[in-house]
Amino acid sequence: MKLPCNVVEDLLPLYHDKICSEESRALVDEHLKECETCKTLLSKMEDELEHPKSYQEESKPLKAIQSAWKKSKSKAFIKGTLIAVIICSVLVGGYIGLTQWKIIPVPPDVLEISEVSQLSDGRIVYHLYVNDDKNLYFVKFTTNEDGSYYMTPMRSIIESKRKYDIGAFDHYYTVDVAENNAYQQSSGDGIVITSCYLGPVGDGILIWEEGMQLPAASKELEQTMSGE
Repeated sequence: MKLPCNVVEDLLPLYHDKICSEESRALVDEHLKECETCKTLLSKMEDELEHPKSYQEESKPLKAIQSAWKKSKSKAFIKGTLIAVIICSVLVGGYIGLTQWKIIPVPPDVLEISEVSQLSDGRIVYHLYVNDDKNLYFVKFTTNEDGSYYMTPMRSIIESKRKYDIGAFDHYYTVDVAENNAYQQSSGDGIVITSCYLGPVGDGILIWEEGMQLPAASKELEQTMSGE
């Protein structure tokens, strides 16, 4: 059986020290008769063993290469770890953004407004019901320059489904126009609210506008909202 050079190269140190089996030695002898490359390698090995200092000098470049390779391997590992951490952070941040940030207005076609009336203290009260199966946790308030006041229910891109039948999606809300106007005059932009809408800005459902006469709230509703 004829051995390939790479196998013979692995056997040469054992062959040189005469610690390989007789069968392996015979195969290496047979290979060396025909292969000048392996024969030269054996001679070099013998020379290096006889002159260890020169071998050490010659091995310095190899050690430098090995050291550089180890350093580059360490850098590659650190770089890979950082990339993995960044990817995980992006994924976690993306998940939080999709499920927690309330950035999507609830469409007006799922908003049902009823029992719009006025409390004895002047506040406007109304009942909101969101007729889909998702939760509602946040309402954004916007006052336009023309005095339009929008109350916009907001959701995340991926909103969780409702688990209970009672919550912000089925609730009475109030609007205190006088209080909001006072705030606008003292700390805001001085805009006087002339109309109130529920829903996305520019596409909300009108609840009240200046000059509109609202019915008085019922006694039951007065009692319910008196603590708010």
